[in-house]
Amino acid sequence: MLVYAGIDEAGYGPLFGPLTVGRCVLEIGALPSPAAGPDPLAWRPPDLWARLSRVVCRTVGEARRSGRIPVNDSKKLTGRAAGLAHLERGVLAFADLAGQRPATEAAWFDAVAAGLPTPLPPWYRAAPTPPLPASVPAGELAVARGQLAAAAARIGVAAAPFSVAVVLEDAFNAEAGGPGGKAAVNLARAMGRLRELWRTRGGDGPVVAVDRQGGRTRYGAALRAALPGARLEVLAETPSLSAYRLLGDGRWMLVRFEVQAEERHLPVALASMAAKYSRELLMARFAAFFAAACPGVASTKGYGVDAARFAREIEPRLPGLGIAMGALRRRS
Repeated sequence: MLVYAGIDEAGYGPLFGPLTVGRCVLEIGALPSPAAGPDPLAWRPPDLWARLSRVVCRTVGEARRSGRIPVNDSKKLTGRAAGLAHLERGVLAFADLAGQRPATEAAWFDAVAAGLPTPLPPWYRAAPTPPLPASVPAGELAVARGQLAAAAARIGVAAAPFSVAVVLEDAFNAEAGGPGGKAAVNLARAMGRLRELWRTRGGDGPVVAVDRQGGRTRYGAALRAALPGARLEVLAETPSLSAYRLLGDGRWMLVRFEVQAEERHLPVALASMAAKYSRELLMARFAAFFAAACPGVASTKGYGVDAARFAREIEPRLPGLGIAMGALRRRS
């Protein structure tokens, strides 16, 4: 059996909102693991888009034409035109494949992140917790769940529960103030997901694909620190691929940091989607809070020029709300 995992983030770059780092694990019964083989670098990822092509596609346009579930880098599935529906349909359909069927946002975060950090800042509080699905009709989601379950069963693909690390502004700023800057915040969460896989699935020889962490090509030191009991083999450290094998105590794991990993590895695309979905649920709370607290100020997704505009417009109102800009705005 091949245990095939992916790790990716959402919200690394913005000035507002959380950083979220997702992990997806799929199991393919008919394929062997290359992690303990003689040449793990020769391994090529299975094309799960092709294997699941009856129900899965890559683009929102294809999804609209065919009714299939789009799976891709989350940035390609959201936006003003697409909204949240396509992203939500894919995430909740694959979550159901793993036995996760949350009826509310609180249940989603309990399932994927063991709950949100507490205490929550006021801009993320929601009482009562909003129901799910938020954007896709329940009947449409039920159809997608059924079709995906049937297709996955036909080709012998199963899923483990999603995991998402949620890093709110206070934790992000505290960690980003260290020597590694904000890159260290993201890398630490990726290493946490790898450590969890090593502990729980190392005996299955998982293959883990991770989207490249900025321009970094060397991850050996971070892997050794995260997995101190494992022996590390460096297989490649190139501009496009950094690959490592970890061994020890009857465990093996092949880890690949790749440029545009979400284009080659369906679990990475799903990890990106789960991370983005979690961030978008929280940003909807953010938007609702500031719409009520600062009427007349348009909301923001937290990026670039628009984030700077939002900061300028709300700053004079923050003292009256008892909010410090340093607690709300992330380190850049």
